[in-house]
Amino acid sequence: MTIEASVKRLIELGIDLGTKDAVKSTLEALGADTDYVDEIYVSLKNHLNQKTFAAVPPGERALFISHCLRNLEVCKAEMSDDGYICKRCGGCDIAPIIAEAEKLGYRVFIVPGGSMVFKLAEKYKPKACFGIACYYELEEAISKLAIAKIPTRAVPLSKTGCINTKVDVERVIRTLRI
Repeated sequence: MTIEASVKRLIELGIDLGTKDAVKSTLEALGADTDYVDEIYVSLKNHLNQKTFAAVPPGERALFISHCLRNLEVCKAEMSDDGYICKRCGGCDIAPIIAEAEKLGYRVFIVPGGSMVFKLAEKYKPKACFGIACYYELEEAISKLAIAKIPTRAVPLSKTGCINTKVDVERVIRTLRI
């Protein structure tokens, strides 16, 4: 069963899918592959949060970008209490994403991991959060933000590996504009 088919089936069943563990248990009960539970969980949360996220004006949203998108060979970003501060050197895809997000009114953070997302969300109190990261980090952040009842949207990395990763910039921009 494909991930899209699994997500559709889980939604159709109306099962409690509020946590990663609930999703994993449900997949096991359906006899579906649980190797992709993070991916399915993120996809489910994107689907389930779509209307709530869209109802929040961009000026009340935060964008969290994984630091692994930086090109470490040329990156000039400096670390601060709120994550990395992009110098917009043009060595990676972060600068055009930030430009669009700021134009829309998002507060933008470049973070080293999902745990920092929740700390910054507590500090700045956005009404919705958008994340760009690997599935593991997205799942961690989405789970913590769900407890705080903050709707999320996420775009996973298209190339993972913890350094010099990639994301579909056009997909990110489309999602920013929701």
